[in-house]
Amino acid sequence: MLRNRNTAHISAANLNTLNANTDDQSIVSRVFHYSPNKTAAGVAGALYLLATIFLFARLFSNRAWWGLCLPIGSAFMSLGLFTRIPTAMHPDSLPIFMIQQLFTILPPAAYLAFNYILYGRFIVTCVDPKYSFIKPQKVAKYFVISDITTFLIQGGGGGLESSKNSLSIKIGADTLLGGLILQTLSFALFIVLVLHAYRGLVKDGIRPSQEPWGMILWTLFFSSALFMVRCIYRVAELGQMSGGGDYLMTHEIYFYIFDSLPLLVGICTYIVFWPSKYLAAKDMYAMSSRVSEP
Repeated sequence: MLRNRNTAHISAANLNTLNANTDDQSIVSRVFHYSPNKTAAGVAGALYLLATIFLFARLFSNRAWWGLCLPIGSAFMSLGLFTRIPTAMHPDSLPIFMIQQLFTILPPAAYLAFNYILYGRFIVTCVDPKYSFIKPQKVAKYFVISDITTFLIQGGGGGLESSKNSLSIKIGADTLLGGLILQTLSFALFIVLVLHAYRGLVKDGIRPSQEPWGMILWTLFFSSALFMVRCIYRVAELGQMSGGGDYLMTHEIYFYIFDSLPLLVGICTYIVFWPSKYLAAKDMYAMSSRVSEP
């Protein structure tokens, strides 16, 4: 009995010590485990700002209002990266930290939404709904609802992470990890959907590389692969932390290599290959390869 009491006292003392150490740390130290590099944040923010300008130019020149989520997401990401500068200067400011978290966690959902919308338009406009095992008119709706749900889960976890209580931080990290896993699985299903459409077209004797709309499929594949890199990195980062490790979490360079950079390259693909002209190609040209009817 005495031994149990002593053990309980020791455990309580350790918890109090842990909470005391947590209280002494700034919000940035508790969540990031490093001080954000202001130069890196400025350069990354400027690159996203340039991407935003070019994407808006593409959007307005083509009057493709359906793609508005892409440049808006890029603008939010730029703001989030720029906000890492005052976050480093004021590491214990909860409002600044929350703005920074919000505008770096939210934008990827906008990029994914753009791909969902593009896929639906591609199937309906360029090929045939039979090539999609989910109704193309419903694809964006289903996956956007999924992303909104997982974002709310991630947002709740991110809010708990800013707490000064060690238990709340742990719960927040686990909640954020759960939201990221669900988002990754949802996006993996979307990639399977695109692959299914591609295989169906090839099976019917249609060669996307020889079609005027073929570039839409390749940009979907390329950008989706890059977006998936970010999803896997975030899951690995938080999964490692939950398992007691912190290498990815404590080295800021990986945030830029596996998070910001793949997303930037992915959205810049659409600066070069804006989908509107390939969607319009269906009205200008007939498919070059079709299975002859019996």
